[in-house]
Amino acid sequence: MTSNTENIARRLDLLAGIVQDRAHHPQPYLIDRLVGLLKSAAATAAVAPLEDGRTVPAVTLDTIQEASDLMEAHDFHIPASILGYVLTPPVGDVPPVKALGAVTEKLARDDFELQKRRNTVLHGNRLNSEDDESVAWALRALVTILYKRDRLAAAVAVDNARPCNQGLTPFHLIALQQQAKKAAAKAGPTDGQKLIAALGAYSIPAFFAEDSGVSYVLVGVDQTADEGDAHTGPKVFLYSGENADRTPAEHDEPWTAALYDGEGEYVDQLFTAKAGLPIEAECAHAALCLAAWLADHADSYPRV
Repeated sequence: MTSNTENIARRLDLLAGIVQDRAHHPQPYLIDRLVGLLKSAAATAAVAPLEDGRTVPAVTLDTIQEASDLMEAHDFHIPASILGYVLTPPVGDVPPVKALGAVTEKLARDDFELQKRRNTVLHGNRLNSEDDESVAWALRALVTILYKRDRLAAAVAVDNARPCNQGLTPFHLIALQQQAKKAAAKAGPTDGQKLIAALGAYSIPAFFAEDSGVSYVLVGVDQTADEGDAHTGPKVFLYSGENADRTPAEHDEPWTAALYDGEGEYVDQLFTAKAGLPIEAECAHAALCLAAWLADHADSYPRV
C-alpha cells in the first residue's frame, strides 16, 4: 500500500506527462516550465520531511502553488483546479463543486452534465487505483471536464450579465421548486417541519429552535449540518409571526427570514415569502429565496 505522499508524487508525475502531451500555448517554454514544476513537486513529495503537522511537505506545496499561479496566469488548456485532485490523498475529500448559477436553462443543463461526468469519474474510484494507467485515465478525464467547465463558467458570467438576465434566479434553483413542494407536502405536522423539508430539497440543513416562547427554523449561513455550530455562527431565523410550530391551518403569516450574527444580534431582514400560497408552495418559495441568498451572500458572512 502506497503512502499518501507517495500517491501525491505519483499523481504529480502522471499529471506532468499529461501536460507535456496535451498542453497548448504559443510559448512552448512555458509548457516546459510547468512540466518542470510538476516534476519537481513530485520529486519532493515522497522524500521531503513532514513538519508542523503537515500532511504534505512544505516544499512540495510551495512548488504546487507556483505551478497553480502559472496555470492561472496562462491558458494551457489544463485547468489549475486539477491540482486539487492531486492533493486528495491526505485530505480525503475532492474539491467541492458548486453550480455555476446560470440563469439560462441551456447553460444550467450544460453545467449539470459536466458535474455529472465529473462525479462519474470520481465514483469509479480510478483516481485512487494502485494502477498508474487507471490514475492517468482519471486525471485526463478530469482535465477535460474541468477545462470545459472553466470555459462554461466564462460563458455563464457573460450571459448572466446581459441586461435581460440581471437579477434573475439561477435556473438550477428554480428547477428544484417541485421537489421542494413535494417534500413539504409529505412532511409535518407543523408548518416548521414542512419548511425544514423544503429546505432539505435544496440541501440546506435546517433545525427547529425555540427561545423565550418564540419558535423559528434555524439555518447556519455556512450551511453546517451541526445544530450547535448553526447557533454559534452567522445564521438565519425563519418564522411566521413568532412561530414555526403551528399547524398549516394556523399558519396565517408568510415566512420571514432574518439574518443574525454569531453573537445572536440582529443584522437585517432578508425576505418575506409570497403571501396567499398553499403552505407547501409557500415553504418551497421561502426555500428558493434562501437558497438564492446563500448562493450570492454566504461567503460574505464567514464563521469567525
